Amino acid sequence: MHIDFALPVNHDLMAGLRAWQAKAELACADYGFHMAVTKWDAQAAEDMGRLVQQGINSFKFFMAYKGALMVSDEELLQGFMRCRQLGALPQVHAENGEAVALGQQLVFDGGVTGPEGHALSRPAALEGEATGRAIRLAGFVGVPLYVVHVMSIDALEEVSRARASGQRVIGEPVASGLALDESAMWDANF
Repeated sequence: MHIDFALPVNHDLMAGLRAWQAKAELACADYGFHMAVTKWDAQAAEDMGRLVQQGINSFKFFMAYKGALMVSDEELLQGFMRCRQLGALPQVHAENGEAVALGQQLVFDGGVTGPEGHALSRPAALEGEATGRAIRLAGFVGVPLYVVHVMSIDALEEVSRARASGQRVIGEPVASGLALDESAMWDANF
């Protein structure tokens, strides 16, 4: 079974679901969807309830991608509370989006335009900080948490510490993060 992340269309969750359903019409495998929430308002809260009734019971919140997909901490808290009400599982892409945006600007201003700029703009500490923040906010709200795309030791340590304390947290590793480091990004033939 494949479970894809459906993205809203102009922050509209139901339009996003329709778009992803249209993409999946020719699928020859079983599939389901997680739904990303990229803006918080009363409509998003209502649509989350409708989506749960349709079988979507996990919602992804981006702490990254400022100006596009990122939600604020206030929106993240509201989303976590709504997930708790619905019995749904919140998920986070945990990077400090504000700091990464600054890092990207500094990298570009420094003239770095190659793949190494990706690593330079988002050091592991920024993933660790956001992972820890999301875990603490989930604990405050009293909801389990699924952390997607865990790439760094910093984030892994936050997940491990929370799990050791009894908090319900899952960290999804990225296979490349388990086996590779950033050194290839500096290769002239990348």
